[in-house]
Amino acid sequence: MDKIGQIEIRVTGNVGNMELTPDNYDIREIISMLENAENLLYPINKKDRPTISYSIENGSVRHIFKTSIQYIIGFNAIIGQVHQMQSVDFLDISTAKAFESLQEMTEKHDYKFSIKTSLDNSNEIVIDRNSTFKRSESVWGDAEFYFYGKVTNAGGKDKANIHIYTDELGTATFSVY
Repeated sequence: MDKIGQIEIRVTGNVGNMELTPDNYDIREIISMLENAENLLYPINKKDRPTISYSIENGSVRHIFKTSIQYIIGFNAIIGQVHQMQSVDFLDISTAKAFESLQEMTEKHDYKFSIKTSLDNSNEIVIDRNSTFKRSESVWGDAEFYFYGKVTNAGGKDKANIHIYTDELGTATFSVY
């Protein structure tokens, strides 16, 4: 049986004049946290991931996610690197979006998130109004490409695309916007 480790995401803040607790923490925020946690732990290939168990505890609001220690060790390295670089640009898109989602929640609700693992000497990252965990703008360039081949399919009412069979690439699909 796999050894189990955990990730703790602690949320502090206020709801109106009351301190944040599991009793006044909205279910939409819990759903968002569950989705973010899955994206943080398993950005790719979610079908084959191990089980993630969940509990919510007092101490403001403490989200506890338990899963295989192997993934906890990897995630500990990720939060260490994010903390060191103060950037999410190097992460997979779904992991970066999860960090951005937490950053947006801090701005919307004035929450503070503290993320750490159950490992000894765990890395810890704090996301609050002063942090800036957002991806940099992508830089686009103009380019022209020429594909020589045979058009095998073209059309589509809502999502038009063209299929071209080339000797070098096989069938290439191009979306038309």
